[in-house]
Amino acid sequence: MRCNLTLMAITYTISRDERLAKAYASGVIGAEEINRFVDTVIADPEFSPGVRGLVDAREAEPDVTVLQLAEVAKRVFKLIDRGLGRIAIVVASRASYRVAKTFCVLARALGIEVDVFTELHAAEAWLDDLPGSSDTGETPLPR
Repeated sequence: MRCNLTLMAITYTISRDERLAKAYASGVIGAEEINRFVDTVIADPEFSPGVRGLVDAREAEPDVTVLQLAEVAKRVFKLIDRGLGRIAIVVASRASYRVAKTFCVLARALGIEVDVFTELHAAEAWLDDLPGSSDTGETPLPR
């Protein structure tokens, strides 16, 4: 069963069969839109434990501060408490990448497993946890 909803410039679909919640963002996205989106997903009866999250923000540009991102991360943690698994965020612009990476740092500090990608297929592979799929194209620092 699928559930669809449109909120400002964010739409999403939850598929229990795929165990995947897909969100699509377009236009300029602020903290208020993100918070409303997260609150709506939390309340969605189709949301169930074990669902993974894929955020396709390739057509979006962020308009959020670091403090707002910290609040968003706290709100997203409520989804983790409800059983959300990993979250993959796909972006296209440099500005979106920087904001998404900042969100990742804040979210990981709360225990949220999240990563940022510039390629949709890489994000999907990471969500599926395929061997060797955790490579985001970044070079790790030597130990």
